[in-house]
Amino acid sequence: MKIELLEEILDNLRNYLNSESQKGKNILIYEKKPNSSKLFKKLDIKVELDKHKEIILQEETKLELGGINKKSFSLIYPFSNLDFIKYINNEKITLIGLESKDISDLSIDFGMIILIGGNAITEKDWDSFRQYTLISNGIEGFLIRTIPRKFWCRISEKIIKNFTFEFLGNAIFYLYKQRFKDLIESMEIFFVNTYPNVIDDFIKIISKINTYINEKWLKKIENWKKRIDCEYDWGCEICPYQEECYEIKQVLVERERIEK
Repeated sequence: MKIELLEEILDNLRNYLNSESQKGKNILIYEKKPNSSKLFKKLDIKVELDKHKEIILQEETKLELGGINKKSFSLIYPFSNLDFIKYINNEKITLIGLESKDISDLSIDFGMIILIGGNAITEKDWDSFRQYTLISNGIEGFLIRTIPRKFWCRISEKIIKNFTFEFLGNAIFYLYKQRFKDLIESMEIFFVNTYPNVIDDFIKIISKINTYINEKWLKKIENWKKRIDCEYDWGCEICPYQEECYEIKQVLVERERIEK
């Protein structure tokens, strides 16, 4: 995606936030804590790579962000353009909406944007950076679920007392740094909740990025289908032969590694 378009989208996003702030919308700005581990210990919420692969049932859920009957969106966008890396506010967390202590509903509208910049990020890194399991499996009492066009998070009763969006942002920063280390040079996070109209406006603002990602993904699927001679019209995520296809893919990946 062209750098000029990315800058235009981010400009529109920041201008929109300023406009909504002037209208009285609640906007909170946080910075990444210098010592995230100290914050996690203080809040008594464990954060560690791949250590919290838990299922949170509906009856165990104290707060649901997004979901089937709520508006939601998510965007994780990694990029390697140096100019754009300098353009984002590194280690900044912006929340438009309410902090968890002020939320009385059991389920709310929710959106999340994670921008990740690093000059060494390659095309091969793209899918790894965009995996929600990295976040979902790394935070105690926190689960992310996704289906086409829907995204939601479940927060369990055991952590809700100390959970905040400041914590969530810091946990995401920490997990990405742990996984990708020196690949990340700049990272910024936006959270949106409570305001349905803001969710709609955010979706419109970032629509061109999502269109680009979807086109990129569809092209990848088509190339993969051609490679394994797949004639099915449905998407991979609902394919009944997904497991067998994955095993074939692993064989091809290993063959490519050996042939290098």
